[in-house]
Amino acid sequence: MDMKPIKDILLIPNPGKAIPEERIAALASRLTGQGCRVGILPEQVERLSCLGSVVSFTEASGDAALVLGGDGSIIEASHRLLGSGIPIIGINYGHVGFLSEIGLDELYLLERLLTGHFTVEERMMLDAAVTDADGTVRGTFTVLNDIVLTNGPVSRLISFDVFCGGVRFETCRADGMIAATPTGSTAYSLSAGGPVLDPSIEAFCLTPICPHTLSSRPVIFRGDAVIRLTNIQPNGASVYLNADGREDLAIREGDTVEVRRSAHVTKLLRVREDSFLGVLHAKLSQ
Repeated sequence: MDMKPIKDILLIPNPGKAIPEERIAALASRLTGQGCRVGILPEQVERLSCLGSVVSFTEASGDAALVLGGDGSIIEASHRLLGSGIPIIGINYGHVGFLSEIGLDELYLLERLLTGHFTVEERMMLDAAVTDADGTVRGTFTVLNDIVLTNGPVSRLISFDVFCGGVRFETCRADGMIAATPTGSTAYSLSAGGPVLDPSIEAFCLTPICPHTLSSRPVIFRGDAVIRLTNIQPNGASVYLNADGREDLAIREGDTVEVRRSAHVTKLLRVREDSFLGVLHAKLSQ
């Protein structure tokens, strides 16, 4: 648990949350009062003008990013900081909060960052690429939670073939398919009947959405597996690929979706001793 103490903290409040400015200012003052340098993202300078001279830097840098919000805020921060190597810790202003480490009544735990009493978890991410019938790449995505193939506003059955390592193992007829990381296994995939994966394992799962055949069931794949969804038949429906609930791409007939483990990871700071199963039980019992 003994790590190099955190000195520079990038503060990232979720602009979509009604977080009072005085709370953000009090948190920043608390950190600077304990010897930290506090920074904010350049796109939030105007919104966070209340911080004034407390801000020491305005760029995506620092020893850690402190995210104020829920799990969605942390996912958004993971995209904003992709490739930077900056680890993230969250103060929960959301609901369930599987990813958020600290509650609003637990700000004292931040002191562990300043004394080096924390651990760093690396969370697996997925890459997805959409190519057309000619092999032209139409879109690429990197996600912390999930890639979702789904029908549009008119709910109609779609069908597609699922390949792993070049071997077709299923023709699926469903409302869609979710490819989820261990982190994302407790999100949409879980609601669709998928398995919960311990975030420390190197694997990901495919979970069909409302399958129309009894044989279509969630499947867990090892981390280096390459999944391809081909022969996608919209059957008159609009079909989309959604990445982490934040990016959409319309899927056309003849397109192929390929999903594999990403070279990127999201680093999460942990200041608790709780095991994953303990956190899972506490969150799902709320």
